[in-house]
Amino acid sequence: MPPTPNTALKSLMDENGLNARKLADSLNSAEERLFGQPGNATDRQVRRWLSGESTSPHLHYLAAMMTVFNVPADRLGFTLTDSRRRQLAALGDGSTLAAGTTSDRLESDSVLRREFMIAATGNLLSFAFAPLPASGRIGMSDVGRIRESVDRLHAVDDAYGGQQLADIAETYVGRIEDAMGRCLYGPNVEKALYQVLGELRASAGWFAFDSGDQDRAGRNFDAGLRGALLAGDRMLQARIWSYMSRQSWELGRAMETVTIARAALEATRNGRDQRLSALLHGRMALGYAAGGEGARCGASLARAEACLDRVGDGDTSAWLAFVGPGELLGTAAMAHMDLNKPALAVQQEEQGMALLDPKFRRNRFAKLVHLSECHLGAGRPEQAADTAGQALDLYESVNCPRWAVRLGRFRDGLAGLGLPESAAFVERYDELTTT
Repeated sequence: MPPTPNTALKSLMDENGLNARKLADSLNSAEERLFGQPGNATDRQVRRWLSGESTSPHLHYLAAMMTVFNVPADRLGFTLTDSRRRQLAALGDGSTLAAGTTSDRLESDSVLRREFMIAATGNLLSFAFAPLPASGRIGMSDVGRIRESVDRLHAVDDAYGGQQLADIAETYVGRIEDAMGRCLYGPNVEKALYQVLGELRASAGWFAFDSGDQDRAGRNFDAGLRGALLAGDRMLQARIWSYMSRQSWELGRAMETVTIARAALEATRNGRDQRLSALLHGRMALGYAAGGEGARCGASLARAEACLDRVGDGDTSAWLAFVGPGELLGTAAMAHMDLNKPALAVQQEEQGMALLDPKFRRNRFAKLVHLSECHLGAGRPEQAADTAGQALDLYESVNCPRWAVRLGRFRDGLAGLGLPESAAFVERYDELTTT
């Protein structure tokens, strides 16, 4: 039986002069106002709602549509289960959807972050992540909703950092594995479930790495590779290897950094995303620089830049969204610090920051910390202190222990110089981090 078109939604779109692309853009903006993060709705998703192929949108989409059209959920033309009605009611009880209260609740980014992380540790599994069947069959639509939630986790990490996100991802892995044990599913769904388990483990590993827990990161990377193997997904393997290569560089293992990145490139020689290619060549550049091989480092950076030049306008995976010219320049800056060229590193990091998308707040914090280190290495303590002060401006609104530790080390190094221009930063840092 063919799906029934959603005529109610079509009428609302016509009344407001919205096509599929414009509605998707409006929903993404509404989600940012409501929840502090832009959504990831697409015109393809809107067309699936209109055709009736998808009849139960994610809670965030429903809330955004209620805001865009200023109507209750019943008028949107979707199937609303009792559970979904309760979720919408709970959301409304928090005044998020009440008229005139949205801007009041979005008082500051730091408040948004605390509210989100409180929800994350308490309610996120029933709110941001799609509920899993208690019995019966698991279908591809269930897998699709899980993947949407994983993308949302990365959006939060990009904006605020993800110290607690590893807990959330690991918990949801357990929920999925429990559902697989009690439900039925076909071979295609089984493959997709192993793939999404691998993606969640990869994400959990990266979140743990960014929090400074290297052992935990390694365990998740290993588990993610198992999921990728069972799913037969070489691109997922390459993604995890890219994480492992970055971890190896962080741990001072120069040649291992290169070897892992090269293996990922070879395994995905045909058909990989150009952003992934750029990322992996950048990883190799870091490894070569750490080993003192400047010429090979330069060649790898040139290959990475060439790959970025070939990136098209199509969609990319959420975890790769950060890969762009700004990220590559930051990689080059880190490499040149290893090659004892801090002045060049300053230039590249400054250029990279100018190109960084504003939504990547966590990356901006990291870049500011690194630029402070570059300035100090280049013998510019005044600029170093000023840049570190900008990092402090973001300190309370991001959650990235790995770079927070480096900022603390920078503070100690600057204080040890005993320079007048460093005193104000040191005093402010101490006051901020001890309250």
